[in-house]
Amino acid sequence: MAAQMTSTDRSSVATYPKINLSRLAFGSCHSRGAVNKRLSTARSDNSGLVTNSTIWDVITATVEPQTFLWTGDAIYPPMKIKGDTPIHVMQDEYEQMMTNDTLGYAKFIRGEHLIGGVHGVWDDHDYGGNDRGRELTQKEKRRDQYLDFVGVSRSDLSRRQRRGLYSSVEFGSNAESNHSTNNAQNHGQHNNKVKVIFLDTRWHREKHCIPSAGSNPHIPFGAIVACITRWLTAGLNLPSYLSSSICSSRKSNAVLGEEQWIWLERELKGSSASVHIIVTSIQVLTTNPVVESWGHFPAEREKLLKLLNTVSGVIILSGDVHHAEILTTSKHLVTRRRIHPNEGAILEVTSSGLTHSCDGPKIYGPLCQPILNLFPSHRFERGNVKNVTLPSYYTGINFGSIDFDWRSRSFEVKVHDELGDVLLSTGSLGMDSVAGLTIKELEGIAKCIDGHFLTIVKRMKFPFGVVLILICSYFLKPLSSRLKGKKCHSKKD
Repeated sequence: MAAQMTSTDRSSVATYPKINLSRLAFGSCHSRGAVNKRLSTARSDNSGLVTNSTIWDVITATVEPQTFLWTGDAIYPPMKIKGDTPIHVMQDEYEQMMTNDTLGYAKFIRGEHLIGGVHGVWDDHDYGGNDRGRELTQKEKRRDQYLDFVGVSRSDLSRRQRRGLYSSVEFGSNAESNHSTNNAQNHGQHNNKVKVIFLDTRWHREKHCIPSAGSNPHIPFGAIVACITRWLTAGLNLPSYLSSSICSSRKSNAVLGEEQWIWLERELKGSSASVHIIVTSIQVLTTNPVVESWGHFPAEREKLLKLLNTVSGVIILSGDVHHAEILTTSKHLVTRRRIHPNEGAILEVTSSGLTHSCDGPKIYGPLCQPILNLFPSHRFERGNVKNVTLPSYYTGINFGSIDFDWRSRSFEVKVHDELGDVLLSTGSLGMDSVAGLTIKELEGIAKCIDGHFLTIVKRMKFPFGVVLILICSYFLKPLSSRLKGKKCHSKKD
């Protein structure tokens, strides 16, 4: 049962002042359909009994977390649903998570160890539409469903009336952790506070430069088509050649929206926490253009990294991509001497998914690792626990955890496989460490949109140009129709 939570007027921060965090768990991408499929094909163990333990049993047994953080996609609609998910279908999936014992989650959240409760933010599937952003309908009803799911009181009007699921939660207090005088202005260096900030990357987010086909029920394999168009956008550096009226990802505040940016800056500026956990459903640091990420909104990404550059004890957590990975801003600065990996660098740990992974599907599963290997420039080195010479990613079912050591003022982020074994680790991160990158170093961070196809275009000008025009005209046609429609309405007005 969760410990008593208090709520303050300051941005409605949920606080657990009596909980001194020593361990938490996090994860994303949980599909009831995937669980049922695995159970139906489960093989007997050596004793002849069918093994029905779930990922939640493993998390409890190996981590016994005091709190759990959802980093997106807590539910998925049934496969038969095409396009956006109806409200009643979403409600049924949430109820299944909370009541269906075969999934394991209902038992997990009743665990006595979970004194800090469950907190989280959505990604696209529990938002209601694959790759969807601000254009999705019935957002208020979807928000309230999610808040019910994570146990936010219906009387909490600050959350219930907010345009989005962005929020923060604090564990611990300003009491001295090392019996020395605490100075709240000294970035919380002598307290035991952990602040978790959840960013909503869906409610306010503009469309991609080439609008995603992922939620279009009339396009076969829309999710794969969306991956290709994102890759084309990055490889051809389209945002550099298109105006913001055509390429929406160039607009200001294109991911978080203005009000959420103001809130985020205030949350960080006024924080005295020793550890700052930034939860964003989509990846921030990846250079892989196939997936949705902050990298497809380069101005927003740059703004976020500049903001986090001066925050002590910061770590980014993400989900979405159906693999686990450790990422860094500063692979190009590996020669810099530092005690902790987060000195002179911002780190990100991705854990996805809890029930399924990118190498599972028969059609595109075999492409998962080759694509990851194509884009290594963001990847943290020596994070693979089994073999430090191997890349710091894992393509099987996984979950994440964080251990806090208040004596040494350090913390470690880990990724576990479905048996609970640790596969990836950041190593010891300093609570008092700051990235502190220079302007030049910030500009040198590896980018997602980098124009890596342009060399090929120069060599194959005509045939490549024809293919590109056909693709772009097909996907930009709905956008031009909308723009014409707006002009017509304005004339009528």
